[in-house]
Amino acid sequence: MKKYASLIGTLVLASAPAIAHEQWQGYYLGVGSGFGFNPGDNGELEFRRVDGSDNSQAINAAFGENFDGKFNSGSLLGLQAGYDYQDGRYVYGIELSIDAADISQEQTAFSATPASYIERREIDVLTTLAGRIGFASEHAFLPYVKAGLAYGDVDYSWEGNSGAFRGERGDDGDGIGYVLGIGLEVRLDPKMTLSFEYQYIDLGDADFETNFSGEQSPLGSNGAFNAFGNAASGGTAAEGSDEDFDFQVVRTQLKYRF
Repeated sequence: MKKYASLIGTLVLASAPAIAHEQWQGYYLGVGSGFGFNPGDNGELEFRRVDGSDNSQAINAAFGENFDGKFNSGSLLGLQAGYDYQDGRYVYGIELSIDAADISQEQTAFSATPASYIERREIDVLTTLAGRIGFASEHAFLPYVKAGLAYGDVDYSWEGNSGAFRGERGDDGDGIGYVLGIGLEVRLDPKMTLSFEYQYIDLGDADFETNFSGEQSPLGSNGAFNAFGNAASGGTAAEGSDEDFDFQVVRTQLKYRF
């Protein structure tokens, strides 16, 4: 009797229709907005004589503990285009995203003169090209992870309000790095979806250096000269101790699927 019951159960299960999973394959276009931030250590300015001589005593006398770094959080607004291929429950995709950004990082030093020294790097446009893998179910949402390349056109600038030193502006650079992310896409109707995503972006070691040199004063006030040296010796390199331009992003995307 048990043998026949087991056989009947097997036949019933075999004849039952499989639960259909949501379909995500196809092209899509989207618009998105986000917020970039970095709650971690943003470093500080460091002064290093180009000729290798030790200027630590003069730097300590002039600046003490007055070194700092901060990240200026800001918004992102942009467009996305991508394609998803589905194999059963697995969804494989690639996405290009271009965003207007308002994100910057500053590293500063303030001397007892008083004088301020500020290095700043910022990006106005952020581009990512990333692949993603998701898992479809019978429900109208798609959890996924993503990884790929990130590019930002990094603008570099420095400011100083002391007439006792000269400085050479550092170069703007190309920030080329990577993006890692995790997200959830929700289907609103057959054509529209809404994504919620967290990203970590590292644009690599973008140029973050300025050269300073002091002038010897005939009045005997040689603080900048003692700290930075003169142009003939190569001066002093002011470098941000946080080399990589990295930050986190939370964002949403509204997509139209074809």
